[in-house]
Parts: sequence; C-alpha cells; structure tokens
Amino acid sequence: MTNIIFTNRALSKMKTNKVSEHQALDAFNSGKGEKYGFGMNVIKKYSGYEIGVFYIVDSSKKYKILSVWKRARR
Repeated sequence: MTNIIFTNRALSKMKTNKVSEHQALDAFNSGKGEKYGFGMNVIKKYSGYEIGVFYIVDSSKKYKILSVWKRARR
C-alpha cells in the first residue's frame, strides 16, 4: 500500500500541464521543499523548466498531493 495519494485536481492539472506521474513523483521525492500555507511546496528544477508539487500530510500519515504544475525556468 502506498503512502502517496493524488487528488482528482492534481491528476487534472498533471494532464493539463503534460506532467507524468513519474515526473511528479521525481519532483516530490528529490525536489527542494518549503512550507507554503497549510502544506508543503516541493520544486524540482530541470533543464529549461521546473515542476512543482503541493501536498499535505493527512491524519493517517499519508501524503496527499493536491496540485502539480510545470513552468519555464526563471
């Protein structure tokens, strides 16, 4: 059983931004994290773009990915 859950909104944003589950998990596992509001925002920089994953940890200690985005590097 996995401890990571993608919400429907996250899956929808992944489809819109053409981000695969593998890319999102790579950013989640090896990106740079920072506290953002009530959750955590993790960003991984790639050549020419970056992928961000916003998540929370729920009461059952599972990581719930709420949103995923992709943008050109700044």
